[in-house]
Amino acid sequence: MKIKMLKNQFRTNSKARSIREKLQSIFQISNSPYTRIIQELREGSILTVIDIGANVGQFGIDVRRNGFQGQIISFEPVKEIFTELSKTIKRFQPWEAFQLGLGSCNSQQTINISGNSGLSSSLLEMRSIHLNNYPESATISTQVVTITNIDDQLNALGIDPRKVLLKLDVQGFEAEVLKGAAKSLSKIPLCFLEVSIVPLYEGEITFLPILNLLSESGHEVVDIFRGLKTKNGQLLQVDILTKLTVKKPN
Repeated sequence: MKIKMLKNQFRTNSKARSIREKLQSIFQISNSPYTRIIQELREGSILTVIDIGANVGQFGIDVRRNGFQGQIISFEPVKEIFTELSKTIKRFQPWEAFQLGLGSCNSQQTINISGNSGLSSSLLEMRSIHLNNYPESATISTQVVTITNIDDQLNALGIDPRKVLLKLDVQGFEAEVLKGAAKSLSKIPLCFLEVSIVPLYEGEITFLPILNLLSESGHEVVDIFRGLKTKNGQLLQVDILTKLTVKKPN
């Protein structure tokens, strides 16, 4: 338990994350997306970051550290992880958090909680390619969680979708979350999401179909950042930044 708490503290420590990002840049481990994200946030006068699949708040910390001063709204369904997230947000206000998952409709579902501090927890079953390359991500427990959708939450919170960056890190559930934004996605100017090139979860919708879903709402990819690889170097996931380039009729 102490080791897990230390890991969470490291992942939510602003200085530690800054050092890690600099090391990644020096050794070209991966390309940091935050400079580009902050640029787009400023150019689009974005007021709110909607952080879906927040874990303990890593993404929120990084946009804060890189200069975003607006509102952050985070969603994390797993009780124990949400408890840690609740501690994080107190240090980086204005920031609200809700113990909810996001999908296409309101429901109760069972989430598979992963052993890597919940980073790979998913509403879908993990496939062997994920487990074989990242054995620490194996499911260690399950939990029934409450699922809502983006359209309902934006309406309930009184948030203008035209001033939102939508961030998704939902471990294979991206298509379902986007379906739950049927009314708002064509108004949201920016999306940042993790998508798989190779399916890592059963029933996961991968890269090209996700791009098609986004394109139907007027979004096009403006940047791509390297993500997970297999042990032999095969690229499994990327992070994509999309921008609303074609405004659909209301």
